[in-house]
Amino acid sequence: MWDNVWFYVLHGLAALCATIFAFKSYGKKSRLGVFTGNMCLAAGMLNIAYIARIIVKSYFMASLCTSIYFICMDLLVVTTFQFVVEFTNYKALTLKRRKYEYLLLCGLTLIDAALLIVNIFHEIMLRYQYNLYSIYAIKFMYVPKPLFYLHLGYTFLVGAAIVYVLIIKVCTVPKIYSGRYRYMLTGLLLVILFSGGYISGVLKVSIDLSVLFYGFITSVIYGNIFDYTSKGMLNSTRKMVLEYMGTPMVLFDYEGYVADTNRDMRELFPILNQQHRKISMMDFMQIASFKELQSTVTDQVFEWRNSDESGAKVYQCNFTCLQDEKGRNIGHLLIMKNLEVERDMLTQLYSKQSFHTRMNRIVEKSIYPITVVVCNTNGIGLVNDVFGWTKGNEMLRRAADLLRDNLPNTAVLARLEDGDMAAGLAEAEQEYAIRLFENIREQYREGNDTGINTDLEYGIAVIRDDSKSVEEALKEASESMHTKKLMNETSQKSSLLDSLTQTLTESDYETEEHVERTREMAVRLGKAINLSDTDLGRLALLAVLHDIGKIAIPHAILLKPGKLTDEEWEVMKSHTEKGYRIASASKELQPIAEYILHHHERWDGKGYPGGQKGEEIPLLSRIITVVDSHDVMVHDRPYHKAMSHEQAVEELLRCSGTQFDPQLVQVFLKVINAEA
Repeated sequence: MWDNVWFYVLHGLAALCATIFAFKSYGKKSRLGVFTGNMCLAAGMLNIAYIARIIVKSYFMASLCTSIYFICMDLLVVTTFQFVVEFTNYKALTLKRRKYEYLLLCGLTLIDAALLIVNIFHEIMLRYQYNLYSIYAIKFMYVPKPLFYLHLGYTFLVGAAIVYVLIIKVCTVPKIYSGRYRYMLTGLLLVILFSGGYISGVLKVSIDLSVLFYGFITSVIYGNIFDYTSKGMLNSTRKMVLEYMGTPMVLFDYEGYVADTNRDMRELFPILNQQHRKISMMDFMQIASFKELQSTVTDQVFEWRNSDESGAKVYQCNFTCLQDEKGRNIGHLLIMKNLEVERDMLTQLYSKQSFHTRMNRIVEKSIYPITVVVCNTNGIGLVNDVFGWTKGNEMLRRAADLLRDNLPNTAVLARLEDGDMAAGLAEAEQEYAIRLFENIREQYREGNDTGINTDLEYGIAVIRDDSKSVEEALKEASESMHTKKLMNETSQKSSLLDSLTQTLTESDYETEEHVERTREMAVRLGKAINLSDTDLGRLALLAVLHDIGKIAIPHAILLKPGKLTDEEWEVMKSHTEKGYRIASASKELQPIAEYILHHHERWDGKGYPGGQKGEEIPLLSRIITVVDSHDVMVHDRPYHKAMSHEQAVEELLRCSGTQFDPQLVQVFLKVINAEA
């Protein structure tokens, strides 16, 4: 017995290895983990059965242990087939068909096991010969009978099926993913080779090496299944990401030579395709002509322009010095971001940086006027809550598509960092942009199939010369858009305005009808004097909230039917300053705070609170003074009866040049006469 001690140790270790990884696989608590565990457990049992075949000293025990060994071999082949089908997710066998296939194999295995057990007593499949001087560790060698070849045929048939499934998988998956299946196929073919060599006598070894292989390979199989993604594919995945990241990249080693590049960098600099040439960092910098790179010992960000047949391309270059945990140099990395082609993933519009690059090029050519429009979708938050992010993203993409379909091909489109969308139009006036975006807005409304009230809001800024930058125009258009959003009922921001307006109407004689009339007429007057889109938005908001300070005036004074005392009048006049403070406290209302403060100034300087006169008074404040006064004149109030149209016109003309801006009065009269 002790003559074969090393055989016992080797097979014992193989059995222990297989058992350990069987329980580790079961611990994964997954379908694949169960099938992997079954296969590992069968491999462990096979090694234990093989040790028993070596140990036995009697004819009966040799017959018993050999039958058990072949039953374990059947179990290993069947569990391996089940594992391979699950591991490769073999499409030809659906989950339902797999169930019946597994039941069939288990049934055939039970029949084969029954025959092998009967063989112990009646030798219908095998008989045994004892050879003390055999080179094999097993002394009781079996002699097959015809029925035994059915067992062999069954085993090799299932083995062939396993090989076939693996070959199909290797041939049908991309090469980068086929490694794990190729490793398993190679291991299986080695097992078949060892087993065949042992049985045929070609391999002159004392034990069947394939049995040992079954036990020890379970560790490799386990790692190949459960650790392959994080370990085996890591380098390949990194390389693939670098190749297809769409951003030129070059890595220099610690000696200053090109260590790795990706496809985009090689297309930009074909010299990097010369694999046989060792290119230094200094040589590469000279070839690329990075004039703005000041040093190679510090991190830098600089721009590089490349002129080719399709025009200049601008890249933002990030040069990074790589260091280990001890601060030692281990190389340099250069990443080049093409600022002209960088796009937003959701809408496929250009990025903000790309927008700036393209728009600045238009500014450099002085193609004025240049109109910048910033727009955003109202109601998307509610769509996301009700229908999910998929629907909300679909509506955002549709808005971007409408911009592409309705704006000129020369328009520069982008999605800004805060989610707004921007459009730049060369040689375009504000009125032209308004017509385009009102059309886009209407199409967006018509295409809304959610049942939720959504809208597209926009703001406009015009660049007429180099005194206004693209960034300033974007900021101005964005402010205009957000101001309009306050008055758009589909916007969540409108709740602030609703709350303030309701408080104001409850505190004063103001009515919703008065507020709406004042807003509408103010905007008409603003358009008549060609106000910018930004000022039109501010004017509309000012028309609604110019008297917001009255919510802080005591009701006893505010609603007093008779004449106010001097003290009460001083309190009443303070509503402009109180309104200024209320507006200044809100980011959304800050743009109109100054206009609220001065909307009771007079053209002759006798108004309050600052006593400003003439054009010292902000234009929007002067407009509100005219429009609000006229509306009060022609509508009933508790303290006076409405005037006729003629009387109101006469009053406006009488106060022109004293209370009101005379030029504004003339334009306003033309507007209301045109309406009449």
